[in-house]
Amino acid sequence: AVYDKSLNLISATEDDLKKCDAVILWGGSDISPLLYGKTPIPGSGPAHPTDRDLFGWELIKRANDYGIPLIGVCRGAQLACALSGGTLYQHIQGGHHGDHEIETYDGKTMQTSSCHHQALNLEKVNHGLLAWDKDRVTTAFTDTEVRKVIIPEVVLLNDTNTFAIQGHPEWMHRNDQFIKWCVNQLTTRFFVTGK
Repeated sequence: AVYDKSLNLISATEDDLKKCDAVILWGGSDISPLLYGKTPIPGSGPAHPTDRDLFGWELIKRANDYGIPLIGVCRGAQLACALSGGTLYQHIQGGHHGDHEIETYDGKTMQTSSCHHQALNLEKVNHGLLAWDKDRVTTAFTDTEVRKVIIPEVVLLNDTNTFAIQGHPEWMHRNDQFIKWCVNQLTTRFFVTGK
């Protein structure tokens, strides 16, 4: 896919995207809260969507049009959450930096690596929760309130066909338990169609 900054458009044909097994959206700076209909709080995303926000937004829609699964990592997971009808906790107290334990739906406990101060708010999202913070309740801020939450770490966002990972698996060794678990989840959920 090619991004034309002057037109805010992606130039990618159906054939280009059909060659992909998945589209990966990586981490980075905060997305604009306007993308999910909220007012930015101090220290959160920009007041207006950036070129990168618009590029990612359009890429998710285009991949969905062509039936291509998405893998969202950190910022990519947050953008896909917004496009799936969710919002973000615009700030989590203390942030998530470094390794921490998560728990999975299939009864596993393992380490993941993170570097973020925002998190997915899945209240209005058609989703499957696959992993979450283990034994940690976090203070999270929206634009209107403060809540105590358990941060979702790995989620299936059904409406955008996204495997959303809040942390940064690319910072981990390929033989780490979390990486193997994610690969297994992806293999069984996305890549069994014989494409």
